[in-house]
Amino acid sequence: MEGGLDAWKKAGLPVLADTSQPLEVNRQVQITAGALVLSGVVLGAAASPAFYLLSAFVGAGLMMAGITGWCGMARLLAIMPWNRRAA
Repeated sequence: MEGGLDAWKKAGLPVLADTSQPLEVNRQVQITAGALVLSGVVLGAAASPAFYLLSAFVGAGLMMAGITGWCGMARLLAIMPWNRRAA
């Protein structure tokens, strides 16, 4: 077991991946935050500068998550139906 899963893969040994499981929550947060920031910037430029506040809000939330270790978006995404185990 020396080297862990990376050494196991590097040795060419078989690894089973469960593709039916959703993306890990961290990746979901990154995708969602990126989409919200991009939407805020595009809407701010195209429709109304007030939409820039969306990008600012997401940025502030990410900063707080980094500082405190608590991420509200991750908590919210974790309870979404696609992240629940099948019965």
